[in-house]
Amino acid sequence: VSKGAVATADLPGFLSACAEGLAGSRTEIGAPGRPFGDPLTPIAFEAALAVSALSLLRDDTVARLRICPNCTWLFVDRSRNSSRLWCDMAVCGNRQKASRHYRRRRMAENEVKNA
Repeated sequence: VSKGAVATADLPGFLSACAEGLAGSRTEIGAPGRPFGDPLTPIAFEAALAVSALSLLRDDTVARLRICPNCTWLFVDRSRNSSRLWCDMAVCGNRQKASRHYRRRRMAENEVKNA
């Protein structure tokens, strides 16, 4: 997916994986659009991924897709003003905030040494 579009060459594989994920009674799309199935017969990773991607394309959710600058994972920005920066505040957000803190602290220490 690039800027909300799926490359034409990728469509057969994408649709095939979606069909595989939806085939049979053991695999369905659960609320809220997440695939689930019988834990004793897990669905293929590719099928689960394709079904999740398909559920993102069904509404305006694709416009809120973002790439985390730290780990490059995709996430859906559900913030009110679409300003979320990280996939998860507890992991990537905390790392970035800590990095900024240490950088500011080092700059302040260097200014004291040079004064």
